[in-house]
Amino acid sequence: MSPRQQQGFTLLEVLLAGFILFLTIVTMSMVYRGALLSSSKADASLQMSAAVLPVREIISDGFRNGDFSLSGSGEGTYGQYSYSWEAYLDSTGMTESSIPEFGYQNRVYEFKLWRVEMILTDGSRYRNYEFRELSW
Repeated sequence: MSPRQQQGFTLLEVLLAGFILFLTIVTMSMVYRGALLSSSKADASLQMSAAVLPVREIISDGFRNGDFSLSGSGEGTYGQYSYSWEAYLDSTGMTESSIPEFGYQNRVYEFKLWRVEMILTDGSRYRNYEFRELSW
């Protein structure tokens, strides 16, 4: 045994501690970056999903007003989003109604069931949606 006492750290200990610190910082940076990317994707998806209902209402208004006969298609913009849609006639039918209190006697109503395919895009991303619409 040597009478001298060891003071300080050896170069190997300092390098090992630095390497461990570096790995910890890199790992935490990657976790933070992943969480930030995930959060921004979720936010963009949520904003796009919030635009679906108003766009669907715009399309549905056309059916309620009787603007489409056997098939329809169109496109437009809503805020920062562009949309295009196509409608296909699934089925038609008729029903009779009579409400004597209001003076409606044997009134015949024709109704149509549509399958509507809609694409909503903001330039870099797009989503496909499909819904049914009933018009009469």
